[in-house]
Amino acid sequence: MKKFLTMLLAALMVFSFTGCTKPAEEEKAQEIVFWHTLTDHDEQMVADIVAAFNAANEGKYHVTQETQPLDGFSGKVYEAVTNGVGPNLVWLYPNTAQDYIDAGLALDYGKYFTAADYKDRVSPGVYAASTEYADGGLHAVIATITGSIMFYNKELLEKYNLEIPQTWDELLAACKTVVDGEKAEGKDIMGFGPDSPDVVGIVVLEQLGLKYIDSNKTASDWTNQKFADWLNWWKEAEEAGYFQLVDSEGYHSGPFGNQKYFCYMGSSAGMGYITPQGFTIVTGPVPQVAGGKQYTEITTRALVGFKKDEATDAGTAEFVKFFTKAENNLPFCQKYSASTPYKDVEESEVYKEYFNNSIANQALAGMLSYAGTRPSVTGEGGAKEALVAAIKKIIIDKADVAATLADAQATANAALSD
Repeated sequence: MKKFLTMLLAALMVFSFTGCTKPAEEEKAQEIVFWHTLTDHDEQMVADIVAAFNAANEGKYHVTQETQPLDGFSGKVYEAVTNGVGPNLVWLYPNTAQDYIDAGLALDYGKYFTAADYKDRVSPGVYAASTEYADGGLHAVIATITGSIMFYNKELLEKYNLEIPQTWDELLAACKTVVDGEKAEGKDIMGFGPDSPDVVGIVVLEQLGLKYIDSNKTASDWTNQKFADWLNWWKEAEEAGYFQLVDSEGYHSGPFGNQKYFCYMGSSAGMGYITPQGFTIVTGPVPQVAGGKQYTEITTRALVGFKKDEATDAGTAEFVKFFTKAENNLPFCQKYSASTPYKDVEESEVYKEYFNNSIANQALAGMLSYAGTRPSVTGEGGAKEALVAAIKKIIIDKADVAATLADAQATANAALSD
């Protein structure tokens, strides 16, 4: 009898241990890692959305959001993901997904989304930008629409009786007027600077009737004399002290707010980062090449996921659905100073009021009829880096234009052919 009781107690103890362990395993949430480069108020908005999702999915899914440095972010993501140590989800451009599709790593949300989750909520153009990949999969869920616009010091425009420039030549003329006038009064000011040299290069190529990347997936137009002449024109403006391609602070929003620039070109999402010291901001369109093709570039930011296992992939998709719900996308767009791609958000009275009070989004909306996006082709990131490097060498280092563009073209074509 004593032996039986001992055996029974031992069995009960085993049952007890295994019984306690199983629920603990079942309650372990599936971990999802989300990388982005958002900072300040944008980062806080992401943190709030993540916290709400985690609370609603306690014990099932848990998202950890990690802010990464902007510099080299795309390369860091690619290296980490291809080596199996990267995040499950990133905040990137839709066209970057193609590199991961080629490697068999891109998550296809089409397995987890219904039409009501995404396709029916966005325009055909937005949906096409989310699916225009070689395999036709839904590899990017777009959350915001932004684009480059011009920011001007209103008081300086009025002081010198200037209209908002519509062409690059008009922009240079306005900068000459302001810079020369202010320096005559003993004030040191720069005319114009762009936040993104790649945007400048790409939009100017298109405005000149050329192609950044053509239908054959090559950068064959980069060595065209029209583009070389335009870069020489910029270089002369830089040497004369009217343009500055790169500012020591990185973004031009800070120096512009401190009245160190008359104007700058930056993302419509950058409005919240400008603190104007003693002046009023007005916005305008991206300048055009006189007599050229009317063109500018819009930027869509998307949630791009990476495959891991079925449970993690399903959790990643659920978080993306949650992130883009109307009640989350609306405040996120407000914080991010972006336009929404979602019809249900756009139709809300709160969004309409926000848009009507946003001079940045209104400037962007005025250019949408002639705006384009970058092609979703393998190697586009490498092509962009080659173009930026060439522009900097030509304008800052005063390198030979023809030779530098030829080298950049070869580098870009090599990346595009991988």
